[in-house]
Amino acid sequence: MEEKLYPKQTVNLREVIISEIIQSDALVNLLEKKSISSKKELLEEMKRVQATLKTANG
Repeated sequence: MEEKLYPKQTVNLREVIISEIIQSDALVNLLEKKSISSKKELLEEMKRVQATLKTANG
């Protein structure tokens, strides 16, 4: 059964996107700071994943 949200609990698409950008940027910065991965490597991986998703979705 679908649960109804209270109006104060809803967020708009812009808020969700901004939140995702902030989280992604923070994660990239931490990975680079700890020398786990460079921004270039992460960008390459993002492109690879995007290409995989495009292929899977036709």
